[in-house]
Amino acid sequence: MKAKITAALLVFSFLSCKEPYIPPNGSLEKPLLVVEANLEPTGTTSITLSRTTNLNDPVVIRTENNATVTVEGKDNTFFTLSSRGNGTYTGNLNLTLNNEYRLRIKNFGKEYLSDWVKAIFNPPLDSISWKEEADGIHIYVNTNDPTNATKYFRWDYDETWEIRSRYFSEFIYANGALRRRILPAEDVSVCWKYSPSTGIFLANSARLQSGIISQVPIVFIPRGDEKLFVRYSIIAKQYAMEKDAYNFFEILKKNTEDIGSFFGPLPSELKGNVHCVTNPDEPVIGFVTSSAVTQKRIFINSSEVSNWLSYFYCEELWVRNHPDSISQVANGGWTPILYSMSENKYFFTTPYCGDCKSRGGANVRPTYW
Repeated sequence: MKAKITAALLVFSFLSCKEPYIPPNGSLEKPLLVVEANLEPTGTTSITLSRTTNLNDPVVIRTENNATVTVEGKDNTFFTLSSRGNGTYTGNLNLTLNNEYRLRIKNFGKEYLSDWVKAIFNPPLDSISWKEEADGIHIYVNTNDPTNATKYFRWDYDETWEIRSRYFSEFIYANGALRRRILPAEDVSVCWKYSPSTGIFLANSARLQSGIISQVPIVFIPRGDEKLFVRYSIIAKQYAMEKDAYNFFEILKKNTEDIGSFFGPLPSELKGNVHCVTNPDEPVIGFVTSSAVTQKRIFINSSEVSNWLSYFYCEELWVRNHPDSISQVANGGWTPILYSMSENKYFFTTPYCGDCKSRGGANVRPTYW
């Protein structure tokens, strides 16, 4: 009992000594370069350059534009990437497996250079599996390198799901009056929503006798989430890495996802493989890798899961066909649905129930849908 009381007092003393940290203004007077790059041997390579921001900075992402970005190989090959805006640079490279390459970035009188990285083999992403549990849907990735040559992997993904309005809106309020929608361009009954992955998903087979890696969890969809009201799709992308790159992303994962609790790990120093040539003391965030990207897509229909309720309450309003009444309701945020000739009234509902775009959707069907 005495030991329990002593331990409790010790924990209490730690908790009572914790004080909130308020970073000083201008804690990052010189924003650091952030490099997100995987050099693909075939296909299109796309890298992203951005800058760190202060915690109190209203800008979430500060992209790095107007840079000169090149890739050079130890075999004297040379490639230039083109700027696509929003800090993105792309190019079709023709890299040789097991040859070494590096990334060079020039911008605003500064030059950045990555270490040499080997273009390594990436086996196909074997499959994406999912399982329905009481709390929702759990999605996993599985891979297999029969040669067991590639041991370290990272995954990310993009989600798409279909949403539908409760009511089909025949009318739109524009320029102070109601008119019929131009279909299909103005159809807001069916939309698609998109979401990229925000986590870091890693696994390795270094301690396994085979190259089989199975059931790596990447997505959880809580029961009742709108992602499975109609139809859901996920495309997972697999990247092969060498051990030093894997260690970098493992530390990054711990620093960004696993800290915050009282007994959580302390942040670790993050050292990438990109360096500032003009100022060696300037830190750079990022790790350049090189492998093909293998990917796979699956679909899950609402009919394949059980007890996935999609009901939501909708307010309804009938408005007499008079310009002042219609203007007041339409400008109040209501969505016109249909017209009753016998009543000479228009039926309105809230945007959530009558306009899928108001729920963050886009009404253009994806090519893969």
